[in-house]
Amino acid sequence: MRPTRVLLAVCGAAGTLSVLAALISADRTAAQCALAASAALIGYVLFAGPAAPRVRPALAAGIALLAVPASVELWRDSTAPVRRQTLAPLYTPLDGSVASTGPARLPQSVLDQWRQSLDERQFACVGLLLGVVCLAVAVRALPAQQRPKATALAGAGAVLMMVFVGADAWSRVDDEPLLGLLGAGWPALLATLAAARMLALSGPRADRAALVPIGALLVAVSAAAAFQDLTGRWAAWWTFSHPDDNVVVSVGVAVSLANVVDGEAALLAAVALAGPALLAVGVLRAGRTAAAVPPAYPPGP
Repeated sequence: MRPTRVLLAVCGAAGTLSVLAALISADRTAAQCALAASAALIGYVLFAGPAAPRVRPALAAGIALLAVPASVELWRDSTAPVRRQTLAPLYTPLDGSVASTGPARLPQSVLDQWRQSLDERQFACVGLLLGVVCLAVAVRALPAQQRPKATALAGAGAVLMMVFVGADAWSRVDDEPLLGLLGAGWPALLATLAAARMLALSGPRADRAALVPIGALLVAVSAAAAFQDLTGRWAAWWTFSHPDDNVVVSVGVAVSLANVVDGEAALLAAVALAGPALLAVGVLRAGRTAAAVPPAYPPGP
């Protein structure tokens, strides 16, 4: 059996284990398996057959950078042995029988810990942004062909992705400041825009099995989910750090969420792993096919 097929099999097996671990909320195992799948995929990219210039280095760098969120999650898990626990702060409206002495706030230690977690996720999204840019460089290095239907579908998907992200960001501006929201979610927002641009570029550069646009679409969905998660967490932090005058903030008991089936986390893990894998396989195949066929027109922006 060829080494590249072995590496692809290892990537698929590790990715499946990562998704199953995410399903049962085993974060540490999920992150470890995701890193193993990324390492096997990088090996496949490096040992695969000939490809267009800049394709393999850009693919390998992009996959490695996309593994930064899993690395951050693994590091956070090593510093906090008790995982899947959360505080449950609630707003309690004041009625006429309760005297208010001003807006109550969460303890500063809780807010600081919450903010530190946001900073870590923002750093992980910077790695996501750089990874998507590298993958877009690899896609753009492929020669473009005349594929009107694929180009139109990829462009429509990119536009819909940007509309969805813009609508999601606008829906959160009711109580939170827009500049603060964008300041917190800018790396994930730029990653989503870069992924949408990559999706648009993938249309005329698609392989026969359409793995390039499918992989680009999954990468864009993963980036959009990261933006939604980051801005949602920042909005919650802002809400509890700036309470209204007519409410009192009460903190609930920390509830353990260990060993709980989490279908959403498993789906997001599957999308995050399948996108780069399909994109890498499709880009390398498209590069080998295009090497024997001259492009209909040179690569453009």
